[in-house]
Amino acid sequence: MAAGDDRPGEAHPQDVQGFRHGRVPRAVRAQQLLDCAEALFVEHGLDGVSVEDICRAAEVSRPVFYDHFGSRTGAYIACVRRIRQEFQEGLLGLMRAAEPADLATVFRVAGEAFFTLIEQAPHRWAMLYPAMGLSRESADQLESLREETVQTLVVLIRTRLPEFSTTDAMVAAQMISGGGEQLGRWWLRHRDEASRDEVIDAYQRYATAALLGM
Repeated sequence: MAAGDDRPGEAHPQDVQGFRHGRVPRAVRAQQLLDCAEALFVEHGLDGVSVEDICRAAEVSRPVFYDHFGSRTGAYIACVRRIRQEFQEGLLGLMRAAEPADLATVFRVAGEAFFTLIEQAPHRWAMLYPAMGLSRESADQLESLREETVQTLVVLIRTRLPEFSTTDAMVAAQMISGGGEQLGRWWLRHRDEASRDEVIDAYQRYATAALLGM
């Protein structure tokens, strides 16, 4: 059958960014699979999504999926990696534009980036901290991704605050990451009790006071 001679009512996979099914570049297909997988994980959680669900949403075969990610958990970790990379890029952009380079500004900018993500995409943010459904190896991979974010913060802090020792910068980075995570969990459940700006103000104030007292 010649191109364009599809039978009426016959189902055909949709094009992906203008590429016909079967001719989609690997990088484009990987992003499409991530988009489909992330949407499903956000809605149903890791345990509520199967490989078949992702394949159906992306209109690909299981071999195509496995060639990209190896497993359902592999796809989940790839989604988390992309979310963290986007967060880190946003944080870097805000930090470069921020003046002056003092500790309070570091916490303010980190808080702005962190709580904006929570406010705009709470379920996407929650993917960074799955409660269950991961093997020890997979959990270790997610922890390694979190440590990459912390190391990014350490570099930012030491670049803008060269008087900080490596230890002080690490403590500050862990407080930004861990404290923000716990505060974010609380705020997701109690957004009627405090606005985003109020939470960021308090986060900046108390975290800065704690570090300046070291």
